[in-house]
Amino acid sequence: MKQLFQTYKSTLIFISRFLILYFSLAFIYNYYLGLYSGQTDPLTIWVGESVSYIYKFLDVNVQTTPLLHESGLKLIINNQYVARIVEGCTAISVIILFIAFIVSLGTSFKTSLIYAFIGSILIFVFNILRIVFLGYVLYAMPQYQMLAHQIIFPVLIYGLVIILWLIFIIKYYGKA
Repeated sequence: MKQLFQTYKSTLIFISRFLILYFSLAFIYNYYLGLYSGQTDPLTIWVGESVSYIYKFLDVNVQTTPLLHESGLKLIINNQYVARIVEGCTAISVIILFIAFIVSLGTSFKTSLIYAFIGSILIFVFNILRIVFLGYVLYAMPQYQMLAHQIIFPVLIYGLVIILWLIFIIKYYGKA
């Protein structure tokens, strides 16, 4: 048993770190969301405002208004209600997954934190752009709603995370 542990020690340490960090960050995020039970949290509002800003920059008539009887925002393009922006649209759960993986790999703590911070910003900005494009698809091509929302756009955000993980592994471990 001891030899088996020694053989897989680095893997077990990574998995332990990952699980502890992931569940700790998820707990903190769920606590944050609990502070805004029954109302839209500030981060979701910020995402909605960012999406609106980009549409307005592109000279598109857009509004984000609070949903009635639930937390979140309505995304209205040219007076047409096309989507809801809810807590899950912030990409925070994806960012938590990203950070837990990067920090758990065991490179220098400073290097991991810097990469996790920069990567998180990239994921957040990419997510805002993803929502803008998804809103456009839902407005202009509603027949592709299921394909866009459940397949294409999740693949894009998780694909970015995987690419960022691979860049980190190659840069700091010299292999993939």
